Amino acid sequence: MFSNCMKKLFTLNYLNKTITFIILFFIVFSHCDAQNALKKNISFFGSSVCKGVGAADNKGYAWLLKYNNVIDSTQFNYFNVSTGGYNTIKIEKFNRLATNLYPTNPDIVVLGLSLGNEGIRIPFDEDGREKILEQYRSQLLILADSLDKQGVKPIIVNCYPHLFFNEDHYRFTKRMNRIINTWNYPSVNVLGSIDDGLGKWAEGYSNDPWHPNFKGHLEMSYAFVPSLFEAIFLGKKTPNYDWSPSYYSLSNTHNESKSLCFSVEKTMHSFSLSFKFMTSENGIIAGYSMNNFDNDIKVDGYYIKYSTISIPFDKKSKDWTHIVLTHNYANETTSLFVNGKLAGFVKEKLSPNEIYIGGIASIDIKDLMLHRSSINAEEVKDLFNHKMLQSSLEFYNPFTKPVIGKLLTNLAQSLSTFTINKNIEVKHVLVNY
Repeated sequence: MFSNCMKKLFTLNYLNKTITFIILFFIVFSHCDAQNALKKNISFFGSSVCKGVGAADNKGYAWLLKYNNVIDSTQFNYFNVSTGGYNTIKIEKFNRLATNLYPTNPDIVVLGLSLGNEGIRIPFDEDGREKILEQYRSQLLILADSLDKQGVKPIIVNCYPHLFFNEDHYRFTKRMNRIINTWNYPSVNVLGSIDDGLGKWAEGYSNDPWHPNFKGHLEMSYAFVPSLFEAIFLGKKTPNYDWSPSYYSLSNTHNESKSLCFSVEKTMHSFSLSFKFMTSENGIIAGYSMNNFDNDIKVDGYYIKYSTISIPFDKKSKDWTHIVLTHNYANETTSLFVNGKLAGFVKEKLSPNEIYIGGIASIDIKDLMLHRSSINAEEVKDLFNHKMLQSSLEFYNPFTKPVIGKLLTNLAQSLSTFTINKNIEVKHVLVNY
């Protein structure tokens, strides 16, 4: 009798524990499921480079964004439904939207296609290449528009190198990227992170003619603005150029070494700093810090200087001078452009931790931009001609609105900002137009 009672008690305890475990399991599972339901879904949808081919285990630039917490796992779910060899025509022909993309229920879609897969190397004449370019342009824009109309936010990864590209292929690649920069969708300038200057993969960064290796994928991942995904969901739009002639006038009466400072949050390799200025003073106008050392762009007498580069500068001019300092990490080259023209370049490999507008006594400034990629000569000319380059744009302020507080407003799809040194006086100069 006692033995039977003990058996019943044991069985009852076992059942209670089992039931409790099942209840706890479903509570935890439901909680995790509810948490995932609150997250936004980011889906990468492209061809083999977007899939990660060239890196071990396909851990390419998309995976690296997740691994390096650019895609914050507490806010976003990550999917990669890319297919090797695909182009804009195959996506439509094989209905990959329905079979691959839509099952991920995306909130953001990163479109990672290429002119190489589109067939830009096949035609031997200009007309043939024009047709391929138009096919890619029109189909990619239709795809982005279609997603946008469904409430899905598209991000476009710009065209990238190929080991067998010649001068014509490179020219069309750069042209297509400039077209993408005119669209009202965020985009990523991966070409400027991995380009050798001739349309091919930079030496040491390719796995084969078609794909980057892990180092190449890593450089491409650095071209993504780290806070891009968060900024999109906060409602920040793709910026347009502000044509107002108003500007800021900075007064540095305390001889501060840096007037406006940008602290680099995540690793930055390739980058481009651009702005317009007027001054009659000598001193530092901009620069960057790396390894506790400052590298300056400065006015010295009647010259603008950076490193070994020196170019004449008319201090008495009442016109704006346009500066672009652009660095290609993989190609180990920093170039200085003044008023749309190349002033010179130096061979170096940079990874700045701070970027600043400098310690000159007084300076008028406008149209401050910072890109997380290098830009080429044609894109520099676009900036000089007041065209917007939104690909990989981390910061943009035209300085046309009054300043509020000690943080500069950022109009780019980014949460980054420049800080105003507390001893710097910033005056908004209103110019009617």
